[in-house]
Amino acid sequence: MISPPYLHRKLSWDIDAKFLLLRLEPKLFTSTVDESVDADVVQIVPQLKIRDPLIQQIALTLKTELETDGLSDRLYAESMVNALAVHLLRRYSTTKQKIPAYSGGLPNHKLQQAIDYIQAHLAEDVSLEAIATELGMSQYYFARLFKQSIGYSPYQYLIKCRIECAQKLMIQGQQNIANVAMQVGFASQSQFGRHFKRITGVTPKQFGRK
Repeated sequence: MISPPYLHRKLSWDIDAKFLLLRLEPKLFTSTVDESVDADVVQIVPQLKIRDPLIQQIALTLKTELETDGLSDRLYAESMVNALAVHLLRRYSTTKQKIPAYSGGLPNHKLQQAIDYIQAHLAEDVSLEAIATELGMSQYYFARLFKQSIGYSPYQYLIKCRIECAQKLMIQGQQNIANVAMQVGFASQSQFGRHFKRITGVTPKQFGRK
């Protein structure tokens, strides 16, 4: 079900049930795609007993990430929530929001600005909101145009850069995997190891032996 803000309901059930609840701040909808959304008219229409595969996929993806790494990557969580907010605006708002599908990627100077920001904050908990604000864009359009420009989402690019930086540190002789993971911005050694093997095909330990 989809329940808009300030709508009070009483629900009851007579069998065992499992629930996954996502709560989105109302301001998220306008901050996500503020170029095209009129904050004064946006209202989400209540929905009961719906089955929406995209909402389900995003919710389960966030749940899995939370259970695995505790949503340690803010950029990843924001990207998922960003997609969910846009979907709700398009499908379930009172005045179906027509969100333009801009194409062509970012202008070169904006792309370089985004890349420089990510590189400069590699070891930090990088925020999609912070990068978009730096570029003077909404989160939705920044993420969409960034991927069009280089073929990676902002989160995928961040992980790629972190792994490349980790490889350089290990080549330079830093063999303590936990320290390397921390230096390049991963929340844990296990998270680092999982992404490292996915991208390079080998574990950090195997890479260090080369």
